[in-house]
Amino acid sequence: MKKIVIKNVSADELLTLQQEMYDYHNALEKTFKKASNLLDAIITLDIAFRLWFLFRTKIERQTPKNGFQISLNASEAAVLLKVCLWSHKIGDYERNVKLKYSNYLDQQIKSL
Repeated sequence: MKKIVIKNVSADELLTLQQEMYDYHNALEKTFKKASNLLDAIITLDIAFRLWFLFRTKIERQTPKNGFQISLNASEAAVLLKVCLWSHKIGDYERNVKLKYSNYLDQQIKSL
């Protein structure tokens, strides 16, 4: 299966994506028992936690000069897109980071 690669991700953007992933995971965890499709909610929770851990390990390493490179399979990219499209109260910087990556992921997923 084709991978989706996101290149030149700054440390601040990765921190923002990680925090959004954490917030999304917690929000979904609180309401997943009420979800109409329980299996999809469980799968999304699992992938969201895996992505959060991936971002965390990248952040703990030394930041590369050209930024981070993130390689995602289709399901991980889809969950990251869901997180980027998820709307809740956030600041302007976070909103811009989510918009930037939602546009890129949307384009890459449609071209699979």
